[in-house]
Amino acid sequence: MTKRVLIYDPVPFKGGSKTVMKTIIAELPSSIEVWVISNDRDSWCDGCDVNVHFVPLFSPRYLQNKTTGILYFIEHFIYLVSLLANMIKLKRFSKIIGFSGPCVDFSLYLLTSIINIDIIQLIQGNITDSRISAFGLKRAKQVFYLPSTYASILRALKCHSHNVNIADHKFMPFVNGINCSTIKVKESSNKNIDKVGFLWAASLLKWKRVELFIAAMAKLNSRYKDLDKIFASVCYIEPKTDAYIEVANLEKVDNIYWYADPNNLNEIRASSSVFISTAEDEPFGLSILESMAAGLAIVIPADNAYWDQQLTDGFDCVKYDPNKLESLVQVLTRLVNEPSFLLKIAQQAKLSAQQYCQLDCYSHILKCIPN
Repeated sequence: MTKRVLIYDPVPFKGGSKTVMKTIIAELPSSIEVWVISNDRDSWCDGCDVNVHFVPLFSPRYLQNKTTGILYFIEHFIYLVSLLANMIKLKRFSKIIGFSGPCVDFSLYLLTSIINIDIIQLIQGNITDSRISAFGLKRAKQVFYLPSTYASILRALKCHSHNVNIADHKFMPFVNGINCSTIKVKESSNKNIDKVGFLWAASLLKWKRVELFIAAMAKLNSRYKDLDKIFASVCYIEPKTDAYIEVANLEKVDNIYWYADPNNLNEIRASSSVFISTAEDEPFGLSILESMAAGLAIVIPADNAYWDQQLTDGFDCVKYDPNKLESLVQVLTRLVNEPSFLLKIAQQAKLSAQQYCQLDCYSHILKCIPN
């Protein structure tokens, strides 16, 4: 008998969490029929698996991304109605998967007050210390979380749900993985070319700190008058919310090429030499892992976030002082001036990425969905 699973996605723009969910879906057996209900058609109808069926989530634009107050509850009540209507039309599902966190997926837990259905919750970023978070954690059948989110989950449970313990079997940590065969690798024939390409790829959330990257490129331009020595690429997503920086407000710097949600990110990455992360306390950083697998040298802040704990400075990455422009520029200058050092870092990072095979990283999630 074919099992039917519903993926719930109320976030109206692209992001790393959706890439993770798509990777998981791609590894599910063909006997599982996957439906996605979302207000972001582009993310799910562009190159997604043929076994994935899309249905629109009714989502008034003026209510999207509301996180507090009465509008937040109205938003999720409308999502609840849309969920119910589609579930009646599409018949029964065995499970629903939410991958955006218990507050963003709040309407799923309202749904469990009406019908009896198992919810699998993925947590890929810190959650709020709130009753809503605890409500979702309590009602979820299974919770898979990134280790970096452990403390925030613990706070929510301790403050608002004393009878639920993170030591319960329903809570299970995981790390993100990738299918390396989908990543275009930097060609070895290009590795000895003098020109160094720097890559920044993320959404324009304020905490991603793209302005630090731009300032570093401006400094490098002043050091290397020959602009053929370096170039930079910024691949970005720019949803229209208050939490984002608008491209029009950013400093214009020579030698930076801007790409809005590019379809050829694989090619842009493979033509680069160095990936730079400027994010503050990144919960994971899927773009870092993808760049490692592509054979780029990795530059990250020494901020005790996930990759700072996993990678070694001068071995498979290069680290700089968080949010310190001069420290970042110093690191990048060394990579430009010492191509053999850059190559060594890139090669070791590529080897380190092999530990993150998607089948191993998502094995517990893949077992949980069909059962």
